[in-house]
Amino acid sequence: MNQNLLLKTSMLHLVVSAISVAACAGLVLGTRLPPALLVILLAAVIMVCTGIFYVLHHILKLDNEKHASNEKQQLQLALDSAGECLWEWQLANKATSIHFSTPYCMMLGYTRKEFAHDQKGWQELLHPDEREHVLRRLTRLFAEGKDSTYENTYRMRHKDGSYRWIHSRGRLFTNQGKLVRFIGIAADISEERHNNERLRLANVVFDSTHEGVLISDANNIVVFVNRAFSDITGYSYTEIVGNSPRVLKSGRHSKEFYTEMWRSLDNTDSWTGEIWNRRKNGEVLPQLQTITQLRDEHGLITHRVAVFSDISLLKSSQSEISFLAHYDPLTSLPNRALLHEHLKLSLQRAIKFQSMAALLMINLDHFKIINESLGHINGDELLKQVTARIQQVLDPQDTLSRFGGDEFAIVADSCNDNVQAANTAEQILTVFRKPFLIGQQDIFVTVSIGICMYPLTGLTAEEVLRYAATALSKAKDSGRDSYAFYDSILTEAAAKKLRIANELRTAIDDSQLTIHYQPVYSLDDKKIIGCEALVRWQHPQQGLLMPAEFISIAEVSGLIGAIDNWVMHQACIQAQQWQQLGLALEFISVNISSRLFDRSGTLKANLQEALLQSGLPAHHLELEITESSMMGNPAQSIELLHELRSTGVRLAIDDFGTGYSSLGRLKHLPVDKFKIDRTFVMNLPHDPADIAIIRAIISLSESLDLQVQAEGVETREQAEFLQQYPQVLAQGYLYGKPMPAADFAAMLAAQQPSPNSPQ
Repeated sequence: MNQNLLLKTSMLHLVVSAISVAACAGLVLGTRLPPALLVILLAAVIMVCTGIFYVLHHILKLDNEKHASNEKQQLQLALDSAGECLWEWQLANKATSIHFSTPYCMMLGYTRKEFAHDQKGWQELLHPDEREHVLRRLTRLFAEGKDSTYENTYRMRHKDGSYRWIHSRGRLFTNQGKLVRFIGIAADISEERHNNERLRLANVVFDSTHEGVLISDANNIVVFVNRAFSDITGYSYTEIVGNSPRVLKSGRHSKEFYTEMWRSLDNTDSWTGEIWNRRKNGEVLPQLQTITQLRDEHGLITHRVAVFSDISLLKSSQSEISFLAHYDPLTSLPNRALLHEHLKLSLQRAIKFQSMAALLMINLDHFKIINESLGHINGDELLKQVTARIQQVLDPQDTLSRFGGDEFAIVADSCNDNVQAANTAEQILTVFRKPFLIGQQDIFVTVSIGICMYPLTGLTAEEVLRYAATALSKAKDSGRDSYAFYDSILTEAAAKKLRIANELRTAIDDSQLTIHYQPVYSLDDKKIIGCEALVRWQHPQQGLLMPAEFISIAEVSGLIGAIDNWVMHQACIQAQQWQQLGLALEFISVNISSRLFDRSGTLKANLQEALLQSGLPAHHLELEITESSMMGNPAQSIELLHELRSTGVRLAIDDFGTGYSSLGRLKHLPVDKFKIDRTFVMNLPHDPADIAIIRAIISLSESLDLQVQAEGVETREQAEFLQQYPQVLAQGYLYGKPMPAADFAAMLAAQQPSPNSPQ
């Protein structure tokens, strides 16, 4: 009986009792009935009042039970609407009744009709591993027999067969030690449990990992660090949490470094890189760090997570590897990779501040000859002295790099215009005017310099490097020991060279090459005794191209070997055809490029194949090798010449007098002829210096029993001067320009004696 019913019953009892007492008093005082009858009347009045009390009490009880039932239904409806999972056990009767709300049933995938209707059915849904534990808890609770609270967590089987973690809270009601009611609510905490388990594992990982972990909030205030963080930095959890990560700042990074880091975080929500931080004791240490930004569903930053590792030992062990990867071990200058990075940074600064800077590309002239002549040890010493001499004129903000054997580069932030860049180049050229002391002897070295001003003519590091290299080529072409600036005309020239190289490959495959033959005239015999095979290119659009327009490109592009080999084969075939026609020809000469000459095995094999396929006797073929091509490695060159001579061919030194040959080596050369360069012939017979040189060469050739052939003979005066020396051959426009094979054959036939002429 609840308090409301108890109050109503008590008041009803008082009213009925009062009526009963009043009625009895009235009968006693107002009547004169006999005592026995009076007693009977009083008893009747009391019985009537008692009946009235019983009827009214029963009516009140029914009304109260109906009201309580309505309240319970309303409460159940409210709990169901709120999604609360209500459970209730009625324990007053021996047969325990059990009730579960609709949300409770739905929590486990069931409808009210499908779900358990008694305690046994509910127990069967408990996880087998926890069923005994749950029942033991309930048995102990019921055995105490007093009002008490209840809370427990266990797993129950869902309709789909899976198990869900259920957290249940309730209260046990008793009445005078008797169990009355057991009621409470439950909730599915599977997801929360899973998240807690993940957090627990994460905490275990955080505490066991060797990487430091720091978590800060959106305001960059530290909210968590792990044990490794404290081990690495020296800051305890309480010392760092609540502070800014800036307490770790080392001061070793520029403002631009942090600006770039925050830009990466803003754009990608992550940043990875090396950073120097400071320990609590003041020691600075390098770290490999990754920062990740976390955002909520609205895109707002909630936290930042930094994971880092101490790479002090790694940096120490990698210092030598890093040095080798970024610096030249000989000169300790930045290498090509680091030059590229320095150039990128310089270019970025120039673009940002709208300023100018320069890249100076420096190349030692003829270093290969010096290196091979003096030996690599002395060559290395020269490079060290070159480095020191260039550094003498450098501005402190400029960076010198060595990115090749004899190639240097200066990223010159100090050169803000062409005048400053030219002044720096002039200073470098000037310091090279003095000799270098190498191996107790003075060595003179000159340099060529290419200059690119950026970002005026280059917006990327690759472009600037390419343009500077183009300018360097211009400086070399202009005679070396000079400098040149890049301009668009140079780019057009480079593009033209590339186009010609591509078209030249097609020309070789499509038989666009042809050979013209220039006569070689015997001044003594007054007749043509030989010829030189000279390649031409019959270009489909541009017509006939001279060697000067494509041979240098062929050498750079690696096509010269194929061209030389083709010319040699065609010349041998043509010479053999003339021999079979009875056209007297002592020799046909073919030029051999320096690149093909360096590959003796290939050259000798191609030579033997050409002679074999054509049938031309070897002594009718003459190979011309330039004097300069033998200077790189004289001893090896002499050995190669002997190998070629062993095949029976004739050998001639072309452009003699321009290569500074050692007279001591000349006597060991297995050659048949000196070809005097046209530069010594063109001013004959008026230039005393040229006359002296010609006489010296002829005298030398006579002492070595070698033939002499003069190139570029174009006037009668030149021929008459040369004719005073016996056995001199002449080649030049005076005796014929290079001509097609048919024209040359006609010239040969014209000088042949007729069958009836006296012999």
